[in-house]
Amino acid sequence: MTIARRLANWAQTRGGLPPLPEPFIFGVGSADHQVEAYDSRYEDIRDWWEREKEQTLRGRATEFWDRYPEDVALARALGCKAFRLSVAWSRVEPTPGQFNDEAFNKYRDILDAIRAAGMEPIVTLHHFTWPLHIEERGGMTSEQFPAWFERYAAEVVSRLGRGVRYWITFNEPSMLPYGFLKPWWVEDYFAPPGLPDGLTLSDKMDIVGRFIRNLFLAHTAARAAIQRVEPEAKVGVNPVLLGLPPWLQRWIDRNITRLRSREDWVKSEPLAERRWLEQGEVDVVLATLTVSRERAEQVAFSEVYFVAGQTLMVKADSALNILGDLAGQGVAVVKSSTAERALTALIPAARAVIVADHAAALKALEGGSAAAVMSDDTILLGLMARSSNRYRLMGGRLTEEPYAAAVAKGDPGWLELVNAAVRDFMESGAFAENYARHFPGQPIPEPPRRGRLTLTGLNRMPPPTRAAATPSRTLERIRKRGHLIVAVKDNVSGFGYRHPQSGEWSGLEIDLARALAQAIFGDAGKVKFRPATTQKRIPLLRSLWRFLDPVIKPYGILSTVLTTNWWHLGMAGKLPEFLCPLECVGKQDFVGFDYYWGVSSLQVLRVQRLFNAIAASQYSQATVWPEALYGMLKYHAELLPGKEILIVENGCVDVADGVDRVTYLREHIKQVQRARREGVNVIGYICWCITSNREWGAPFNADSDFGLYHIDLDTDPELKRTPTAAAEVYRQIIARRGV
Repeated sequence: MTIARRLANWAQTRGGLPPLPEPFIFGVGSADHQVEAYDSRYEDIRDWWEREKEQTLRGRATEFWDRYPEDVALARALGCKAFRLSVAWSRVEPTPGQFNDEAFNKYRDILDAIRAAGMEPIVTLHHFTWPLHIEERGGMTSEQFPAWFERYAAEVVSRLGRGVRYWITFNEPSMLPYGFLKPWWVEDYFAPPGLPDGLTLSDKMDIVGRFIRNLFLAHTAARAAIQRVEPEAKVGVNPVLLGLPPWLQRWIDRNITRLRSREDWVKSEPLAERRWLEQGEVDVVLATLTVSRERAEQVAFSEVYFVAGQTLMVKADSALNILGDLAGQGVAVVKSSTAERALTALIPAARAVIVADHAAALKALEGGSAAAVMSDDTILLGLMARSSNRYRLMGGRLTEEPYAAAVAKGDPGWLELVNAAVRDFMESGAFAENYARHFPGQPIPEPPRRGRLTLTGLNRMPPPTRAAATPSRTLERIRKRGHLIVAVKDNVSGFGYRHPQSGEWSGLEIDLARALAQAIFGDAGKVKFRPATTQKRIPLLRSLWRFLDPVIKPYGILSTVLTTNWWHLGMAGKLPEFLCPLECVGKQDFVGFDYYWGVSSLQVLRVQRLFNAIAASQYSQATVWPEALYGMLKYHAELLPGKEILIVENGCVDVADGVDRVTYLREHIKQVQRARREGVNVIGYICWCITSNREWGAPFNADSDFGLYHIDLDTDPELKRTPTAAAEVYRQIIARRGV
């Protein structure tokens, strides 16, 4: 041992943190979808999801498929003993039962390069992706999925298993259920595949329960297949865990260990519930309300019933004809409308004239303070119809504006009934009949695509409920009251209009509101209309109690069974058998987990920051608490005594919570040394990740770059790997075996 090493060891020991032992595994990691370039022949579920959701596509990614020798060399230069990678299931089994020799040969070359560099590979079989043919045959909830996964695992180990000691069957299984259940404050599912609209909360919980059971069965079958070929192989998984105070994690875990039956499970999920907080002045909004992510955080939207589009209206004799003519000109937009937010992006050279309503927009146009009005084409057509050819539209649609009914979050039964009424209105011929009456001479538009994006396999699930099978407090309240209250526009011809003399209501949305009253009472007349300005549409729907959202949201998350450490609780035999069958208990050879962010106490603002950062992939805003890693190591040592513990992922973006990546690494490694000093059998630490990569559809920026080596993915055609300060610090940590 060199003098420098002796001095380093002495300094660490004197400081109370002895170096980690020589066998300790330091490594780095990567994921196939994030680093391998897109290949249309082997499209996976994430490719489909990111394209359909208009997220950032991986494109060339980091070109690891061809440049793996470079990244392996970088890991070797750091002194790593392990390199974690994943096999792209869609590459090696592009069609059911047909395996790709070329892809397996390449993975074999990658594994050989890792071993030749003095590192051992850690192989992940399922890193958030699966082939489209799996989804088309029923997906991960199919009864056949465990058998499909076992066959895939057996093929991989038979071809690649030589010398692979550590295997991970499912990456972060704790995140996968969010492809089947979503919190009440978000518009869409966090991950694929997503579920069709119309399923009840009970349906969704039943699906999640079947899915979790499938994961345990598939893992157990895959482990057996691996160990038939490599008896000494060690197989586990790596759920990602929030860093919470130990007492709180134990309290949360009770949510799932106390369940005794499937019925308990189906009733156990408050994540999608907030119904008691939401009782506004109206029951539903039907007021040319465009669906947007921002609005979906506040209300729940029905299926789309109409697609409008932003366009421009000018005076009939105006010389303006193209967007460029509006440079420096005023464009009137209604406050809080989608036009207000879109104007800057669509016509940056124009000057916004923000007005209270469309009547004020016309005054601005007539008075000369605005040269054009920007709004939905349907609204502008209605204004033109009442103005004797004084105006004309300039150009075509600039955007698509999907209209949907809005209801308060937290009452899935009420949303089901509204969705059923919308579907019946669209499919019964009522929409076409009413559109022809309110827009004479206009071609009847094609109906919007129904529901959420789904693949063929999801259509095999139970059909959406057509009536409010889920109990609805909102519906009970409406029936007791004796009439429905709907917020509508009163000045948009064709959609929502009240005649100034007769007071008569007319328009497509008025007819839809009456159809909803017919569905509830069997009487289309039992509806009262509440005129709503653009600014007041959503506030009318929401309760005055909404100021409690910052408190209720963390409670909804922390009380959900999905926040529990359900994977390792199952392996410890603490879950009911309908979730984790007895034959799966204990069927893992090491305890793996991922840890990134946490909170040391229940400070509302920090808890909310933590959840918001994770939901929006804005990791620079996430809260950092290194001591949670020590607590997790102690917790798992008690939960699963005798098992090796491997930290499969830990890492940081450049700066999070004011903590830079260098400091983050040092402080978390300290917690590993601390736990090891106290006898916890933690055997490895894998830093996420070796290079910048495509972070699951997120735009590439400081919020999504975990790389020890930086790659400018968007602007550098050479995809050059540049070391960060953290790379050198990690090299020093590995050399000294600690901090």
